[in-house]
Amino acid sequence: MEEENDSEKTEEPSARRIEEFRQRGEVASSKELNSVLILSASILTIGLSMTFVFEQISMYFEWISNIEYDKTFREDLFKKFVEKSAMTMLKCCAPVMAVAGIVSFLSNIAQIGLLFAPQVLELKLERINPISGVKKLFSVRSLAEGLKAILKFVFILSITYYFLKEDIYSYRGFLHLEFQNSFFHGMWILIKLAFLILIGMILVAILDFAYQKISYQNKLRQTKEAAKRETKEQEGDPEIKQRIRTIQREMAQKRMMNDVPTADVIVTNPTHYSVAVKYDKENMVSPKVIAKGKDHLALRIREIAKENNIPLVENIPLARNLYNSVKVGEEIPRVLYKAVAEILAFVYKLKRKEKALS
Repeated sequence: MEEENDSEKTEEPSARRIEEFRQRGEVASSKELNSVLILSASILTIGLSMTFVFEQISMYFEWISNIEYDKTFREDLFKKFVEKSAMTMLKCCAPVMAVAGIVSFLSNIAQIGLLFAPQVLELKLERINPISGVKKLFSVRSLAEGLKAILKFVFILSITYYFLKEDIYSYRGFLHLEFQNSFFHGMWILIKLAFLILIGMILVAILDFAYQKISYQNKLRQTKEAAKRETKEQEGDPEIKQRIRTIQREMAQKRMMNDVPTADVIVTNPTHYSVAVKYDKENMVSPKVIAKGKDHLALRIREIAKENNIPLVENIPLARNLYNSVKVGEEIPRVLYKAVAEILAFVYKLKRKEKALS
């Protein structure tokens, strides 16, 4: 994709361009917003499961305290210790991990919807090109992301230290508390710490969400030349389209002219209009217009009619009405039934006389 000067991008993106970006996995999403939602859900889950976690840890330490130790290595005891430790850790962490995973999935769905972008998995040389990598490293977007990460770290660290300095300096007091009290006190400090970090992250997420949306919209915009090229690709070259329409029109006229010899009558305005009418009572409900033309095309229809002994009937208002209101291949409207029926009756009468004379 060609590089475009951002200052020249004045055109809003088309639906096609937006879809192309989505197929490449380029969508507007805020990782900071995801982090905020995950942290919020994790804090809530930890608070609700604190008693359960305490029970699991208490049972684990109680089990350890009841083990009879000796100086020899016991493989069975070691396996059981590993299994018990892993199971306890899994029970304590599983609720938070499950909730975090679900919230992360729902957050992405809410921001970008369901998206499958196979192009992201394709191996492209520019992705492993060191020169391209250096350019991306020093791009405006990379510098903005780096600055954002530094500011976020400093901002969150400052808030955390300011509000928790008393708890940080009193951590030695845990040694004088019972296990249950020290556990819940420590968990409370962790929740408080996470909550304060969350406040800072919410502010960062709001700014990041706005930045990502604006940045993405600017990236989607096009220059006038690019918009014209896209329209040309999507709708086709106007000259080629005109040529196709001309060919189609010529083919339709040729088919129409081939049908003129099958007409029952040609209704004419002597100088401008010719309309070929056919009626097959076995296959048609009402008469049909099988050909029509104006000026030189009208003249050609009359010439073909004369070559094939098709009667020409002059009726200026009827010829105009049929030409303007009935398409080729359509049945005539009811309002013209009487006029057309009179002409067909006249033609059939002439044909019967000709047969009688012959």
